[in-house]
Amino acid sequence: MLIEEQVSFATHSTFKVGGAIAYRVTIESLQDIADATAFIDAARLPHLVLGGGSNILARDELLNAVAVRVGMNTITQRDSTTISVDAGAQWDDVVAYAVQNNVWGIENLSAIPGTVGGAVVQNIGAYGAALSQVVVRVRAFDTLMKKEVEFDNAACKFGYRSSIFKSSLDRYILLNAQLCVAREAQPQIAYKDLALYFKDKRSPSLAEVRAAVQSIRSKKFPPLDAYGTAGSFFLNIVVNGEEAERLRNKYPDMPLFVLPEGGIKVPVGWFFEHILHLKGYQDGLVEAWREQALVIVAHHGATANDVLKFVKKISDRAQTEIGITLVSEVRVL
Repeated sequence: MLIEEQVSFATHSTFKVGGAIAYRVTIESLQDIADATAFIDAARLPHLVLGGGSNILARDELLNAVAVRVGMNTITQRDSTTISVDAGAQWDDVVAYAVQNNVWGIENLSAIPGTVGGAVVQNIGAYGAALSQVVVRVRAFDTLMKKEVEFDNAACKFGYRSSIFKSSLDRYILLNAQLCVAREAQPQIAYKDLALYFKDKRSPSLAEVRAAVQSIRSKKFPPLDAYGTAGSFFLNIVVNGEEAERLRNKYPDMPLFVLPEGGIKVPVGWFFEHILHLKGYQDGLVEAWREQALVIVAHHGATANDVLKFVKKISDRAQTEIGITLVSEVRVL
């Protein structure tokens, strides 16, 4: 087990802002879990389970807590339709592995930063696909009961950008996930962006779908080597059919999307661009990204406090001008 002191969030998160956390422990084996929990108990500090730091915003002050990070990152194909992935593996490495091994099911989730553990907690989704569609089983360590536990798909209680692991934050240290994949071609290209990309090609290959997703995302999201960001800062709104019809009558040009997890997604980014006109809006060193206003970007030199002030400003505008309450998708520490 690796123990580090005063680990900076500015250098260990994709937002590239924030202070430090008192300790970070990295688990490299199952034995390390017992050692890590003993260390946390002895330190008498709260603990946080952190993956790749791609969905967090840490405040500028020292966070007096222990961050737990899973270092195991093995990716293996158990059989022709099951991939076993450790929680510490980079999610996009898993997608690349699946494409290289010619199995379908997660290619639409290409180019999403972060670890497998974070992906499961968040139930990542993109371009008409969600991780919950392929998760078979999740193995985790329950820090409350001090034992390993397993969850099948139903027990994970997946929803739109949610799971039992997110609703019980930091109770579970995710260790491994098993994903169900398919050998036969199953391109999911009905989502608007992909449909336009493949308008002249009905049956793209697995590699072509991944390349398309990578290309589309690269045009919407800032490069992480140049900017600090956690991607989309706010959750989209999920409504039922009746509410969706009411919104369509009020905003006839607004697109609506049926979610794999159920419900209809109302894209907050559409409000940002067409009603609040936030696309490219910048206040100091923080920007609503010029290509996708839902993505909040910290320019070099920005602080976490700058980002929080910016977020509050646009949240207040959304509440005042269009009557919606924004909910952060990014976890603010």
